[in-house]
Amino acid sequence: MIFSYRIHFLFSYFCYMIIIADSGSTKTNWIIYDKGVVNGRIQTTGLNPNFSSASRIMSVIGENISPMVQAGQYAEIYFYGSGCSGAYLRNKVSKTISKIFPGSVVEVNSDLLGAARALLGNTRGIACILGTGSNSCLYDGEKIISNIPPLGFILGDEGSGASLGKRLLADYLKGIMPGEVAKLFGKEFATDKEKVIKEVYRGEFPSKYIASFVVFLRENLQNEYCKKLLTDSFKDFIERNIMHYNGYREMKISFTGSIAWYFNEILLKVLKEYGLTAGEVIKEPAERLMDYHLRK
Repeated sequence: MIFSYRIHFLFSYFCYMIIIADSGSTKTNWIIYDKGVVNGRIQTTGLNPNFSSASRIMSVIGENISPMVQAGQYAEIYFYGSGCSGAYLRNKVSKTISKIFPGSVVEVNSDLLGAARALLGNTRGIACILGTGSNSCLYDGEKIISNIPPLGFILGDEGSGASLGKRLLADYLKGIMPGEVAKLFGKEFATDKEKVIKEVYRGEFPSKYIASFVVFLRENLQNEYCKKLLTDSFKDFIERNIMHYNGYREMKISFTGSIAWYFNEILLKVLKEYGLTAGEVIKEPAERLMDYHLRK
């Protein structure tokens, strides 16, 4: 009996591994837990299955993550990704990862469930993502029970980097942006209508391209035009998403994502204006998700 226990302990110590992936449209954050400690944090490109083929996903994981896993090593792999809300695309990602790590446990879920687990754990509340895109849900402590569809950067994604970048570009190209701000914007990006049209309508990753201009807002946050653009975008997010969840006024509203993180002061001020209760604001959920799965 003691011998059997020791064998099990040694197997767990030397072979057991947990891999967490938090994948957005722009980047994927990986955390690798092995032999009782976190021994790897890796960032790769985003692996949204709407835009990434199975061969592309296999190539990125094979080049960056496979070298961290010994041949025959047992692993539990939890992949949370944008574009993974539907069964078909979840299955696409799951099958691809299983081919790379045969015999391992592979669980693929949406980035929204990942955000809810990271922000709320086992408690009820509203979890939101404000990154390149945006999303939100009502979470009961175990599962998502309601989700206002974000609809992507063309029809929705209020409060996201893509939405903010779209407004910036449109204001600049239409001549609506205030003169001094437009001068700064033009000097930094040296772009024009033809280039923007090409990237947005014929480029491979239009939302990522559009969101890349949000750095201008960070650099010019004291400018009234920039503050108003952010404020209006966050108000749109609240009015078109948060306010459509039952009981939203009685629950904490928590956020993850680069837009929420870098512009949290304006975001929290807007929440207060609407009489809403702010929960946590975190930049990325990967570390929290590792804690969540280690507790299970």
